[in-house]
Order: sequence, then structure tokens, then C-alpha cells
Amino acid sequence: MSSAIAELERILGRKLFRRKTGHGLEITAAGRQLLIEARTILSAAGAIGAERSPAGEIAVACFRDLGAIYLPRLLTGYAATREGLSFRILEADLADIRGLILDGRCELGLTYDTGLERGDLKTTCIDRLSPHVLMPKSHRLSGRSSVALDDLKQDRVILENYPSTISFFLPFLARLGLSDRDCQMVPSFEMQRSLVANGWGVGFSYARPAPDLAHDGAELVCRPLRPAEPGLDVVLVHLGTQTLSPTAQAFLKFVQARSTG
Repeated sequence: MSSAIAELERILGRKLFRRKTGHGLEITAAGRQLLIEARTILSAAGAIGAERSPAGEIAVACFRDLGAIYLPRLLTGYAATREGLSFRILEADLADIRGLILDGRCELGLTYDTGLERGDLKTTCIDRLSPHVLMPKSHRLSGRSSVALDDLKQDRVILENYPSTISFFLPFLARLGLSDRDCQMVPSFEMQRSLVANGWGVGFSYARPAPDLAHDGAELVCRPLRPAEPGLDVVLVHLGTQTLSPTAQAFLKFVQARSTG
């Protein structure tokens, strides 16, 4: 059986199963897509060769701070003209996105173009974001069009407690004479925004949901840093050495047609 699976994967150019020591085989996103296609062919043999819009399941890994900002519009926009489309979304930290793509659990990933160790990974730029400071509406600097880091030395800094997020902003903290141990650490982007909006401190972020409201309705203000800091690209990533399923290929083309990069 294992040799037959290996031969099928070789012929198709897709990883259909993930081998887990002591746990047998687990089907990948590409394997699920192949199963959907096989069942469709068997149940509608008369339609073989007929043109149809690619439909099926798309498995997408996304960085937790970006997924809700970009994926819903892209997925529903793509699905609007394709019946039978479904999707599976896995949220993860930046460090985990690469692994989810390489081991076949997801065919596509939405993340920042950083720490990917490109190799066989291919990217499509969706957006470019610049860092900004988050402040409560009542903050003394909220009326300014931009904010210098030096003006924030008296403020408490609120930071997401994820290794990737901490590494992004360590240079900013160093210029304030701080380390991550001096910050108010929080478990999520939403908690950071809510604490900022309610006056507990300031924060830094690249992502900016709309509108500038916390979950509890409190207002916050987002201002670019002065001088301007280097930005980060938001990308859709896939494994270039693996043949994407027809559904994933069509979705990727849909995104590329709307790409700003």
C-alpha cells in the first residue's frame, strides 16, 4: 500500500498523505482535493471533459494578525462565481506557517514576507504595510499626523507575547531604552488594541484593522512613525515544487490578478 501511495504521489507531483510516526497516515489538503475530484468524476462520468470552474476545498494557513483582514474578502470574492467551494483556515504564528506548507497540511499561506527561508517557497505580494503606533484617542500625541519614537519614552508599551512579534519590535524598544521584559505582554492582537484604546499604554503594529475601534467599542488612534520605518510585504505563499490542486491554482491566479505587488 505504501509503495502504491508513493508511486501515485510521484505521478501526480503532490503530497497526498503526511506520515506520522506511531500514528499512520494523515491526508493532506492535496489528498483531500484529489478525493473530491475522484468522487466528482465517479458520480458524474458524463461530465468528464466538460469545462467547469475549479471548486473544492482550499486549505490556507494564515498569520493570526493578518487572516481576518485579508482572507474573508479574498475567499468570498473567489467563491462568488464558483459553486461547491469550501475552505479550511488554520491560524498560526509566523514561525509555524512555513511548516504547515512544507508538510502538506495547507497548500497556501497568508503571512508577512519575513522568516520564510524562501528555498522552494514562492510568494505573491498582496499588500505592503508600514509600522505605526497605537494610542488611545485621549493620548497627548493623538492629534499629530506622525509620531517620533523619542516622544514615547514616558509611555508604557503593550506588546503581543509571540516570538515573531517581539522580534519585529525589539529595535524599536531598544531605541526607547527598553527590552521586552519592560513591556506589558498580552496574548493577542485584539487584547493589545483594547488595552491601548482604554488608556493602558501604547503599542506598535504593522497590521491595521478597520475601523480604529477595539472590541469593546473604545476608540484608538493609529499614526505612522517618524521618520518612516521599512515596511513588510503581506504575501500568499505556496510550495513551488508541488503541483497545486486545481482549486488552489485558480485561487492563486485570482489573488495574483488583484495583487498590488
